[in-house]
Amino acid sequence: MLNFKLVVIVYIILFNFSGVAQEINANRGLLFEKELEYRLEDSSYTDVIKLLDLESKIQALQFRIMINKAADDSTILIFKDIQKGTDLSDPSWLLDFNIIKGPAAPNGASQDEIFVVLYNLNQNGGLLPGNYSDLFNVNYEVTALPDLQNNIKSSIKISHAEASTFDGNSIDITPTRDEFNIYAKRK
Repeated sequence: MLNFKLVVIVYIILFNFSGVAQEINANRGLLFEKELEYRLEDSSYTDVIKLLDLESKIQALQFRIMINKAADDSTILIFKDIQKGTDLSDPSWLLDFNIIKGPAAPNGASQDEIFVVLYNLNQNGGLLPGNYSDLFNVNYEVTALPDLQNNIKSSIKISHAEASTFDGNSIDITPTRDEFNIYAKRK
């Protein structure tokens, strides 16, 4: 009976640890730190984009950020800017972005698409394989909500994520979870 209990305990431990390992590996590529967040109206916020399971050295990367563009989004977010995170403290990393703004709603928000490019000036410089938990910081504002409405959803989505080596070889940084959902609440 003691041997049976020991075998059951070992199986439970193995099953639980394998489940944790699968969950960790399920998130890879360029993605937001969180899947969803509740935010107060009429306030500014910063959220982190990270890069997980990088398998090759990156010299450059590019992607798009889509603001308020999911089919079920309300237009309540205003993109402010994107900055390099602490993982990109080396000044040889250059970040550039271009905003394509949609028509402005009465609250000042719009459906925007931001084209982001990051590259290293040093020949064969770059990010080594591994995990980067603070690659970019996205700054945005949640507008004031319409009267009598609460818990309004919008999102920030990563799309067209691509990277390359110094030699121009493609590196897969496609996010396994590309959408960050934001639920705005009244103050």
